[in-house]
Amino acid sequence: MELYLFLALFLVYVLTAFLVKKNVLYKIWTLAFIATFIITAVSIAFLRVNNQDVMMSANELNWYYLLYLFGSMSVVLGIINIWMYRRPIFRVLFEKQEDEDDDEDEKA
Repeated sequence: MELYLFLALFLVYVLTAFLVKKNVLYKIWTLAFIATFIITAVSIAFLRVNNQDVMMSANELNWYYLLYLFGSMSVVLGIINIWMYRRPIFRVLFEKQEDEDDDEDEKA
């Protein structure tokens, strides 16, 4: 399942890399990252708040703990990265920029 998802997203990336401008490409994939970050944070918050008891074997419990642990770490690291790169992210999302390739061609 994950392999199919990875291949589909890679295909979408290749298509968008050839069909749209660079700044639009950055906006699409930055917004996709932010959306998945928010969804992951909300799902981990629900896991933490609800404390649902699920009948699992010890082996499954171990894997769910690892998923929870690394999901939580990715949320925290995502918050740190968003804070560190807040200016470039706002620049990508909100500034209207022409492609840098066009500027380089005019200078030459």
